Amino acid sequence: LLNQIDDLYKIAEYMDDKELQDALEFVAKVILKPDIPIEVVSRELVKLQAIGAKCAMKATYMANVDKSDRPRKNLYYTASAEIDKIVSSLKYLLK
Repeated sequence: LLNQIDDLYKIAEYMDDKELQDALEFVAKVILKPDIPIEVVSRELVKLQAIGAKCAMKATYMANVDKSDRPRKNLYYTASAEIDKIVSSLKYLLK
């Protein structure tokens, strides 16, 4: 468990992206305490959706315009896809 959280910290440090760090912090909190209050779910849902969209757009930009940093581009693609999965799970909790 601590390795997972340490890995998230390393990713956040490497990427140096405040919004992505916020998403990774949310993931760490859920790993440590998966019972999420409903009022937190609705707030985080919108925030994470926006972060996921930003990651997708940044990855596409890095793939097509600024091709200088392939590792970060790939991490942005992965972050976007995984954040989308978290958003889907949060939507399910609201039903």
